Amino acid sequence: ASMLARALEKANFKRPVEVLTACSGDEALEVGKHGPIDVLITDFMMPGMSGLNLIEALKTAGQQPGYTILVTAYDTPGLDEVAKRLKVDRYLVKPVRPEAIQSIVVQQLEGQFQQQLPVDPEPAPPFKILIADDYPDNLRLLSVRLRTEGYTFITAADGIETLEKLRGEMPDLVLLDINMPRKDGLEVLQEMRADPEISHIPVIVVSAARVGSGDVLAGLNLGADDYIVKPFDWNEMAARVRTKLRVKRVEDALRRRNRELSLLPEIGQDLSARLDVDELASILLERVVAKLGASNGHLYIFQPDGNVFHKTHHKIDLTQWSEESALGWIVTEGIEAKVVADHRGMLIRDTQTEKHWLKPPLEGARSALSVPFLGRHKVLGVLTISHEQPNHFTEDQLNLVQAIASQAAIAIENAQLYSTIQQEQKRLTAVLHAVADAIMLMDEHGRMQLVNPAGSRLFTDVNTRLGYPLPKNKGYDPLVELLSQAKQANASTDGEIPWPDGRTFSVMITPVEQGGQVTVLHDVSHFKELERVKDEFIATASHDLKNPITSVMGFSELMTRVGPLNEQQTEFLGRIRQAAGQMNDLVLGLLELARLDAGVPITREPLSLMDLLIGVTQEFQPKALEKAQTLELIPAEQGLIVGDPLRLRQVLRNLVGNAIKYTPVNGTVKVGAEHVDRFIQIDVQDTGLGIPAKDLPYIFDRFYRVHADDRVDIEGNGLGLAIVKAIVEQHGGKITVESEHGQGTCFRFTLPVSPSNLLSIKE
Repeated sequence: ASMLARALEKANFKRPVEVLTACSGDEALEVGKHGPIDVLITDFMMPGMSGLNLIEALKTAGQQPGYTILVTAYDTPGLDEVAKRLKVDRYLVKPVRPEAIQSIVVQQLEGQFQQQLPVDPEPAPPFKILIADDYPDNLRLLSVRLRTEGYTFITAADGIETLEKLRGEMPDLVLLDINMPRKDGLEVLQEMRADPEISHIPVIVVSAARVGSGDVLAGLNLGADDYIVKPFDWNEMAARVRTKLRVKRVEDALRRRNRELSLLPEIGQDLSARLDVDELASILLERVVAKLGASNGHLYIFQPDGNVFHKTHHKIDLTQWSEESALGWIVTEGIEAKVVADHRGMLIRDTQTEKHWLKPPLEGARSALSVPFLGRHKVLGVLTISHEQPNHFTEDQLNLVQAIASQAAIAIENAQLYSTIQQEQKRLTAVLHAVADAIMLMDEHGRMQLVNPAGSRLFTDVNTRLGYPLPKNKGYDPLVELLSQAKQANASTDGEIPWPDGRTFSVMITPVEQGGQVTVLHDVSHFKELERVKDEFIATASHDLKNPITSVMGFSELMTRVGPLNEQQTEFLGRIRQAAGQMNDLVLGLLELARLDAGVPITREPLSLMDLLIGVTQEFQPKALEKAQTLELIPAEQGLIVGDPLRLRQVLRNLVGNAIKYTPVNGTVKVGAEHVDRFIQIDVQDTGLGIPAKDLPYIFDRFYRVHADDRVDIEGNGLGLAIVKAIVEQHGGKITVESEHGQGTCFRFTLPVSPSNLLSIKE
C-alpha cells in the first residue's frame, strides 16, 4: 500500500488528488466514511476480510467507488467471475508494476477509461478519374457529369501530360481521347501497357465519330478496356465507368491479396537464413509494414532470461512516459497482453473504442492488428501493426499476419536456441581452456573429435589431429588399451597409466551417446611420489620399531622371573604388556600393508577349505567362551581353493576376531561357505554391535574406525579390514559387507575355486 501510494503521489494529475492507505478491510471501510472514493485499489488477501468482501461491503454501505482495481497473487479459478459480478473494473494478477497501476489511475481520473459510443466507419474515398482530352468543352462536360456521380477527377490536355498525371496521381480510370497533341491516345496507351506501375489502370477510349474502326481496333489491341464514340449518351458512359471501376476494385483487391500472399514465402525464406533476433525483427517489421500499408509496427520478443526485446518500425514520442513504464504497461495491460493470454490474434477496427489500446503515446493510430508468436511450448512474443485510419485492416490480413508470425516463431526459436548454444559453447570453451586436466572426446571409431589445450600439450612428440585416432607404438598404448576396454564394457572405466615422459595419470573414461567416449587425464605423479615416500617411511619406521617393541615385550615377561612383584608393580607391568602388544599389532599391520603395496607375490597352492575354516574356528573358541558366545561353523562341501595359506588364515583370523570382539556377551558368530559359480563364498556373520550406515563406505579405508558410544572401550588400529581387502583382491576375489547398526554384521568374500575342484563340480 505504501509503495503504491508513493508511486501515485508522483503521478502528474491535472487536479489535486488525495491518496489514502489502509492495511485491512475494516480500516478501509472507516476511510470510506470520510468521503466518496474515486478509485479503489485493493488486495484480494487482507486481514479480517478479502478484497471482494470489502468491495461488497462498500457497495452495501452506499460507498461504492467510481473505479475498482482488484490485485491478487493467484489467478484462482472462478475468481474472475466473482469479480465481474461485483463489477470490478480491473482484475490484475501479481507481479504488477507500480507504473502500470499508476497509468490506469491517471487515465481513469482524466476520463480516458469512459466507454465511447462506436463510431460509424468512415466512407471509402471516391474514385479518381483522369480525363485526357485536348478540347476544353469536352473536359468541362465530363467534369460536371463525373462530379454529379460523386467521382473526383483530374484532367490532361495532351499525351505527355496524360502520362505524367498517370504516374504522379495513379488514377482509378482513364477516359482517353485518341486525337491529342504531342502524343496521341494510341501512343499513350502503348506506353501505359509497357509500364508495370500503371499498366493495370483501366482505359476507356473516347473516340470521335470520324475516327475509323481501324483506330478503335488498334486501341483495343493495345489494351484498351472499352471504347465509346462521341457524341455519347451519358447514361451509357456512366454505366461503362461504373462497370470498369467495379472490375478494378475487384482486381485491386486481388492484386493486393497476391502481394500479401507473396509476402509469406518471401519472409519465410528471408527469416530462415537469420540467426540474430534483432535482424529478424527488423526484416519482419519492414516487410509486413510495407506490404500491408501500415503506418507503424511494434515487435516484442520474450527472451529466455526474462527480459523483453522491443523493436519499433518508426520511433514514437514517449514524452509522457518513460520507455520502461510504457513497455511494462503494454506487455502487462495492453493489447499485447490480451493477445498473449488468448493465444490468438486480434483485429482492432478503431482503437478509440478499445480499452486495451495505449492511447498516449499511440493516439495517432486508429486501427491495428496484433498477433502472437506461438512457440512449441509458450508464446514467444507479439507483433502489432497500426494505421492512422480506422478500419484499415481486414480479417484476411489478420490471418495472413498470423501465418507470417507462425513462420517467424520458428525462426525466433531457432535464433534463441542458436544464441543459447553459442553461450554454452563459450562457457564450455572457457572451462576447457581453464581446466588443468587433459580432456579428450573420441567418436565411435576411436577418432579424436575434441581436445583441450591441456590435452594437446601431452602429445609433444607426435602430431595429433582432430578426426584421427591416437598413434600406436608411440608410448600411448596403455591409454589406447584402456579406451578399448571401456568401449567393450560400454561403461565408465577408470585406471592409472604411465606416460612416455615418466609421469603417471589417473584416467576416467565415460561413454557418451552414439558410441563416443569422454576421457579425462589427471596427473597424479606428485601423489604417487608422495605415496612412495610415505610407504618407504612406514616400512622403515615399522621395521625399526619392531625390535625395540620386541625387547620391551620380552623383558616384561622376564621381570616376573627375577623376583616377586607387589600388587602395584604387577598392575604397571600389565599395562606395559598391553601397550607393547598394541604397538606390536600396529607395527605388524603396517609392515603387512607395506608388503602388499610393494606387490610381493603370494604363494599359490591348493588348500582344503574346510581344514582352513576348522583351524581358525578352533583357535578362537576359547575367546568366544570367555564372553559366553556361540562360535558356530556351518558345515560346507569339501573343496579346494588356490591361495597363500598364511595370508588366507590371516584374513579369517581378522574377520572372526573382529566378530568376537564387537559381539556382546551371549552373542553368536557363524562361519560358513558355499559354491557360487566359479568361486567359493565365505561368510562371517555375527549378532554384534553392527556398523552405522554412514560408516559403511569407509570401513575398508586404512586407519578408519567407527566412532560410536557403544564401542569406545574396544581397542583397534583401523588396519585389519584394509589388510583383509588387499589380501582378498590379491587372490582375485572381492569382499563386501552388510550391516545394520545394533543388529549385527556379515562380511562376505569370494575366492577362486581350484581348477581341479571346478572340474569335479562340472562332472
